[in-house]
Amino acid sequence: MPESTQIILGMLALLIVLILAMLGTGWWTKKICLAIMRELETKGAVNEAKAVALQYDKSEYFKIGYRDYRPKALEMLVISEAVCRTEDGRYYLNQEKAKAI
Repeated sequence: MPESTQIILGMLALLIVLILAMLGTGWWTKKICLAIMRELETKGAVNEAKAVALQYDKSEYFKIGYRDYRPKALEMLVISEAVCRTEDGRYYLNQEKAKAI
């Protein structure tokens, strides 16, 4: 097999692995987002008066083990306004926006 063909096949394989990794990470983050919304709903945090504190609000920088996607998923939910944050750092579910998701 010519060397140029090997290079092209290697680049294609690398591109496929990259795309699959991105899709897998996106799928896992979406699953975590849905779990966070379900958790807030089961705790009854559906308005500002019933807001609850979440233990995974901040991410740890020097943690050994698997990556925790919950802080990033929570940040994405706050940005999309499906989850709202109170001034004292508690969270509640915005049901109108959550239904759209």
